Amino acid sequence: MFNAHAYFENICKRMKLTSEKKYKFCRVTGIDHLEETIHNFTSEKAYFCIDDTEDGASIKKGGAWFEKRAYTIFLLKKFPFNKMDMQKAALDECRQIYRNILSKLIADRSRLENEMTYLDTERIAYHEIPGYFVSGCTGLYFNIIIEIPTNLVYDGNEWES
Repeated sequence: MFNAHAYFENICKRMKLTSEKKYKFCRVTGIDHLEETIHNFTSEKAYFCIDDTEDGASIKKGGAWFEKRAYTIFLLKKFPFNKMDMQKAALDECRQIYRNILSKLIADRSRLENEMTYLDTERIAYHEIPGYFVSGCTGLYFNIIIEIPTNLVYDGNEWES
């Protein structure tokens, strides 16, 4: 089973840019609930967050069933209020990290497929966060879609008669 937290935490640790700029890896439950980000807000200046609480679906493709899950990754960087040149630099840094992550996802795609995890890399759109988000950040977020084969064969032993 694909472990999104471990996979993206490893990306955050191994990417030179996120290491040099000290991005803090966090787990969150959506843009409205940035729990670990808020907890670390006074001590950290940049965040690499993952949200795995998105809705999923069971889908049938070519005669097999898959669990389709979406994961949201937030890249956030602090900047001083009304310093638009610093806001632009922080957003450019988040854009570069996004491109680095995409290149890693594309490179890992065949390895993940060998582990029976299917990653959709055809279109990974990002959304930039406008203004002075969470009282001091700019950044962006994007979603990836993972499909993992699932066994939906009925087993009568799992049911009371």
